[in-house]
Amino acid sequence: MFEISATASFEASHYIEAEAGSAHYRRVHGHSFLVTASVASPAPDSDGWVMDLGALEDLLERVLSGLDHTVLNDVPGLEKPTFEHILLWIESRMKAEGVSPSRLEIERPTLRQRAVYTPAR
Repeated sequence: MFEISATASFEASHYIEAEAGSAHYRRVHGHSFLVTASVASPAPDSDGWVMDLGALEDLLERVLSGLDHTVLNDVPGLEKPTFEHILLWIESRMKAEGVSPSRLEIERPTLRQRAVYTPAR
């Protein structure tokens, strides 16, 4: 199996009203999201590709632009914006453009930096 992948990111906020979730999920909070979309084929086509990687990157960025800097709960179809629902939403937009992803991944990268303050002497 041959598989190509493209990764793009978006920034958004959401809240989740899930009974099983912690109370802090119910408050509006934001994340940086990183999404990887893959397309697979048993063999490359006559041009030697699974698909044009640039086209996959462009499509993923176009789809994610509809989520960037939004409150996800306000996006039609994402009233319950769990990671799973976000992936289903992305998949449906990609399929509407004629691309059926073989795999979709989403993560919320955590950046841990130490702030250091040195007072002037």
